[in-house]
Amino acid sequence: MLVLLVAIVATLWLARKPVAEHFIDDALAARGIPARYEIERIGLRTQRLTNLSLGDPRRPALRADWVEVDTSLGFTGASVSAIRVGPVALRATLAGGKVSFGVIDRLLPASSGKPFALPAIDLGVADGRIDLATPHGPVVVHLTGAGRLDDGFAGTLGAAAARLDFGDCRFEAVDAVLQVQIRDARPSLAGPVTLARGDCGGARVRWARADLSAMLAARLDSGQGSARLAIAALEGGGAMLRSVAGTVDFAGSASDVAGRVDLQSGNAAAAGISASRTSIVGQYRYAGGGLAFNGRAQAGGARLPAAWRAGLDPWRNAGVGTPVGPIVARAVDALRAAARSGDLDARFSTIINPGRGQVLVSRLGFAAASGARATLAGGEGLLYRWPGGVRIDSSMTVSGGGLPSAQFRLRQAGFGAPLTGRAIVAAYAAGSARLALSPIDFTATGTGVTHITTRVALSGPIGTGQVTALSLPLDARWDGGARLTLNPACAPLAFERLQTGGLDLPRSSVTLCPRDGALFRLEQGAIRGGGAIGPVRLAGRLGAAPAAVTLEHGEWLLGARRFTAAGLGVRLGTPERQTRLDVATLSGSLTAAGFAGSFDGAGGQMGAVPLLLSSAAGNWRFAANRLALDGGLMVADSAADPRFKPLAARSVALTLVGNAITATGTLFEPTKAVRIADVAIAHDLGSGAGHADLTVPGITFGPQFQPDQLTLLTYGVIANVVGTVSGAGHIRWTPQALTSDGVFRTPGTDLAAAFGPATGIAGEIHFTDLLALESAPGQVATIKTLNPGIAVNDGVVRYQLLRGTRIAVEQGRWPFARGALTLDPTVLDFGSAQERRLTFRVAGMQADEFLQQFDFKNLNATGVFDGSLPMVFDATGGRIEGGTLVVQPGGGTVAYVGELTQKDVGFWGNFAFRALKSLRYRSLEIVMNGPLAGEMITQVRFAGIGQGAGAKRNFLFDRLQKLPLVFNVKITAPFRQLIDSAQSFYDPRRLIERNLPSLLEEQSKRAAPPIQPSDSRIVP
Repeated sequence: MLVLLVAIVATLWLARKPVAEHFIDDALAARGIPARYEIERIGLRTQRLTNLSLGDPRRPALRADWVEVDTSLGFTGASVSAIRVGPVALRATLAGGKVSFGVIDRLLPASSGKPFALPAIDLGVADGRIDLATPHGPVVVHLTGAGRLDDGFAGTLGAAAARLDFGDCRFEAVDAVLQVQIRDARPSLAGPVTLARGDCGGARVRWARADLSAMLAARLDSGQGSARLAIAALEGGGAMLRSVAGTVDFAGSASDVAGRVDLQSGNAAAAGISASRTSIVGQYRYAGGGLAFNGRAQAGGARLPAAWRAGLDPWRNAGVGTPVGPIVARAVDALRAAARSGDLDARFSTIINPGRGQVLVSRLGFAAASGARATLAGGEGLLYRWPGGVRIDSSMTVSGGGLPSAQFRLRQAGFGAPLTGRAIVAAYAAGSARLALSPIDFTATGTGVTHITTRVALSGPIGTGQVTALSLPLDARWDGGARLTLNPACAPLAFERLQTGGLDLPRSSVTLCPRDGALFRLEQGAIRGGGAIGPVRLAGRLGAAPAAVTLEHGEWLLGARRFTAAGLGVRLGTPERQTRLDVATLSGSLTAAGFAGSFDGAGGQMGAVPLLLSSAAGNWRFAANRLALDGGLMVADSAADPRFKPLAARSVALTLVGNAITATGTLFEPTKAVRIADVAIAHDLGSGAGHADLTVPGITFGPQFQPDQLTLLTYGVIANVVGTVSGAGHIRWTPQALTSDGVFRTPGTDLAAAFGPATGIAGEIHFTDLLALESAPGQVATIKTLNPGIAVNDGVVRYQLLRGTRIAVEQGRWPFARGALTLDPTVLDFGSAQERRLTFRVAGMQADEFLQQFDFKNLNATGVFDGSLPMVFDATGGRIEGGTLVVQPGGGTVAYVGELTQKDVGFWGNFAFRALKSLRYRSLEIVMNGPLAGEMITQVRFAGIGQGAGAKRNFLFDRLQKLPLVFNVKITAPFRQLIDSAQSFYDPRRLIERNLPSLLEEQSKRAAPPIQPSDSRIVP
């Protein structure tokens, strides 16, 4: 039996390979598995196959260089206790959460319905490779290791995939090298997983590494663990994270995994905001191909880009010189400071599914290093959904860091619906400027335009002054970028008080209308828009004096930095001391140095200065609180009865600095362009005091220029003036008084006056009241010649100019025919058409000297005369009334040596003329009455005894000539070509019309033979 048993065993042992080969072939054939292999060894415990290939020889499901299988016999039969493989390659497919190894699956026992469990087999893999085809992409798995699969296996598992797609997520160059250990049927994995690039729902990853530590369930359908991450860059939605590090915990299966994320970043940027450090902490879940996250994101050292901060610069200078200037400057500085550095804190949740997703921000806070704080919280939060858009239902608060405190309520009815809200902003101050806003209502449409309405109350500096509570309804439209539009429609503008340059205006309001599309428009840093106002009526005070400003219409364009005004009127001071300025048109623009422009049709009056300004035109400049004007204008007398005609002021230069006005210019007669005077004016608007200095370098009068072209005061008083006048005048004024003085002089002037022609008038006048033309008493004028009917020379007149265009003649004296001619004191009133009386006194006049003035060739006389010549001048002319000349005791002689051309004058006529050839008289009286320019009636009465000289001698004549004779002579003739009547002076044409015919007649007579003039007639 023993020998037989040994023989049987030996036989079987020797036949073990064919038997095993038959057994294997039958088993593989029964399962339809093509195979190739070589049996290298069949033992009682270990079997070794080489060159094993299962499946399609062209694409085998398994290929191994060698396989060793350890078997053991037990009460339940034979079983595999260990498997060892040399280099081996398998092909597998992952589908529906299950892995299929192709034809190898036919070798696996049918499912018993029991949960999956790792077999109790020792496995040794020297070099294993699995080419795993998955729905997400091919994966190559490498495995080496040894140990019991249900407890004790240890090895290295490697996996690599060129690309994996999970819905919207795509990962490239995924590589993992994991240490595998199995304890108590639960595998654990530990090692790095790296990723070159990834994109998931717009979130992109550039190089990432996860140091994985995971424990799988015994059924291998789930697990838990954590991964320590290191990411070079993570970006998405405009955000960028660099140098990310942190951990990701997970638990669950491959199709449903959840966990916690804790990531830190050294450098980050989102929506143009950069940060030096960031963190993201929260819970996530990946299930059904979708990713959900709920957590918190923080950014430290967050700052806006320099380009964004630089974009605030154009705003900083907006409104310079206006109350809004300090407000805008402080706000811009605060925004720039807040934008430099701060901490962001956001609490949000996100859901990402294939083709759709959303991000919900429940709280967003910003704490700047400058102290500024902004928080968005409450309501349903800020929701961004794709596709769909943004929906906001939350509240926001802003405070600190130089920014105004504000509360905002934001709400959208649905995606794409307008965003509406209301803001409550606390008053905001910067220096003396203060901004107060009523509740701000705003609406943001889907086109990106935000419409804002509120009412602004603004106080602050304006120029060198201050405005209080300047209020304006505000209608703003903002496109979310660099385009801002304010008030495209008319709105009321009001203020509580306006103070500038000493001007103080109380509460007032005007209507402000836009130009160029809006009151203010900012486009890409360029300011556009403009406004128009009018009519405007403002009243207040300048210093202690009342002030009023009116404007018919005004416009300005911010883009062109140009403005115009029409119908500008300014009234400063009380009615009796009012400074008045009216400007028809005013235009200007903003330059680098300030404001400049031109004006036309301006006029007015400066305080109590009795000058009316009109037709002013020129240029103006305003810079460094200094207003300067230059140009030309017309100057007229402000008196009810003008004392001078309008003058043209040229080279006028006016400056206003603070309350001080200074002006200079030169006055010209406008029709002849004759220089009249240089004027310098200074006026203080605050005190109402000032002065004007007039310098007359020298006015030359002659045939081409007469005083009546300057003033009507000389009309009918003097004419035919030839000479020069120079001097200076000074006018001073205060709110209480107006004074003036001056000194004027002439070295020698010829003229025709109502009292006769005069030459060589010289002297100096000291005015105590220049405006009233009033002088001190005792003014002296020397007159070379004067002919009020009788020519006199080298006279001296003392006089005083009185108010109302009157002259008080104190004394007038002339040497006259070795005697004297004096003028009695009198007052001549040239202010109205009335009689003016001059009485000349004759004392000690020598008859022979007197006759020499008349150049009588045939008349000689002697005697000393006294008398008076009362003269009356009125609108009808000048005349002598009751003029008398009486010879002094002692008488004189008369000798008429002329020849008679008419022979038949009768006996007595011949006797009378012969007696006059030599007559000694004892008395002689001349009485003169009549107009100086008409037929003067002169009555001469004298008595004497003829001397018989030159008469024919006869007895009768010898006797008669010894008789006393009394002559009564009446002469009617022109009186030595006196000046025309005073009436003619009122119209020089009357002189021409009256005298031209006589001059022509005289010229014709000179051409005819000489005849005896009609100065004599037949004497009865």
